[in-house]
This record gives sequence, C-alpha cells and structure tokens, in this order.
Amino acid sequence: MKKYFERLTAKVLGSHPPDLESMVRGLLIQYFFHTSDRGRIEVVGEGRRSINLLTPTQFKGAGRIVLATTTVFGVPRSPGAYGCSYIESRTPGSLIQIGAGTVFNNRAFILSEGASVSFGERVLVGPELHVADSNSHQLELGQRTQPDAKPLPVVIGDDVFIGSRVTILKGARIGRGCVISAGTVVTPNFEAPEMSIVAGNPCRIVGRVKDAAGSNADNSPRNEQHEPA
Repeated sequence: MKKYFERLTAKVLGSHPPDLESMVRGLLIQYFFHTSDRGRIEVVGEGRRSINLLTPTQFKGAGRIVLATTTVFGVPRSPGAYGCSYIESRTPGSLIQIGAGTVFNNRAFILSEGASVSFGERVLVGPELHVADSNSHQLELGQRTQPDAKPLPVVIGDDVFIGSRVTILKGARIGRGCVISAGTVVTPNFEAPEMSIVAGNPCRIVGRVKDAAGSNADNSPRNEQHEPA
C-alpha cells in the first residue's frame, strides 16, 4: 500500500496543475451527484434537460427540486470550489424551485422543510448562501428536538443580487431587483420591496437600487411574481 501511494504521489506531482485541478473537481462533482437523491430533481424549460454543476453539489430529500435548464451551481475560479453546495427538499411536501439564468456561487445551503424556497429568474448568488423555510427545530424550551411545526415560504424575486455569506430565514420575501449586501441576515417574515438595498444583522433597508444611468429605478417595469403551488 505504501508503494502504491508513493507511485500515486509521483503521478500527482508530475501532472499539469490545471489538468489535475479540473480532474479532482470533476471527481468530486460526480461523487456528490451520484450520492444525491436524483429522482427528486425535475429539470424544466427550453433546451437540453441537464443540470449545470461546475462545482460539487448534492441534492437530498423526499420533496421536489425544480431546476431550470439554465440554472448553474458553482464558480470554479472562486473560493470554496472544492466545497459542496447542499440542496435539500426534506419532506414530501417540500419544494425548492429555481428560475432560469439563476447562478449560485460555491457552498450554498438551501433547505425546504415543509413549505417552499423559490428563486426567480437571473438571480446572482455569492458564496456560502444559507436559506431555509424553517427553523429546523421548535424553539420552545423542552421541544427543541422536534421539527419546526410552522415552516413558511421564502420567495426571492427576479434579478436579485445576493452577496456572500447571506442568511435568509423563513417567511422572507425579497422583491425583484433587490441587492442583499454581504453578511446580511434576512430575518423571518422580512419583506423587501422591489429594488431595495438590504444590509445588516438584523437586516434593514438602507437604500434603493439605481439603474445604469444612475437614477433610482422606482419606475422600472414590474414583473408579476407567482409563488410555487
């Protein structure tokens, strides 16, 4: 065994670094997808019915996970490219739905546990997102080993920009075009109107998104939002 590892080490050290990096990341992508609950995944929309995994991502649970054909998980040239994003639709009544053109950076955690988590179209998500439609546990003393009895839907609209290490808790609703600043904790039942800038822990609205011309985008066209059934 020792000689085997010595030969393997020699091959690794003699390989071309970009090729080795790509192969190792590819192996991890295949491993975590192979161990996923793949039967829970639905791919919808135009184009080839495939899942775009650029860094390791695992899908788990007994509920539905609905992905657009143009949803992307992972950014190889970004921190955490060898870490695993974890997407779980835990119970049979759970739903995670992700719209077309939405891109997640690395090491995202998305949990639906009886309600739903919905991302609109063209959402851009920074590294280490944490979003859940439940507290995972009851919060009352003496009941904390029990699952959350009141999960609430999380709705993230079209064209939202989410910075790194953002936490979004149950019942939150983020309107179209919002910017969620890095490190923000979006508290339960928080509602961000369209085109808001949200920051802080606990979060608050600190400004308005400007359009490319530098003016406030209050009068931009509005897209109708639909919650998943």
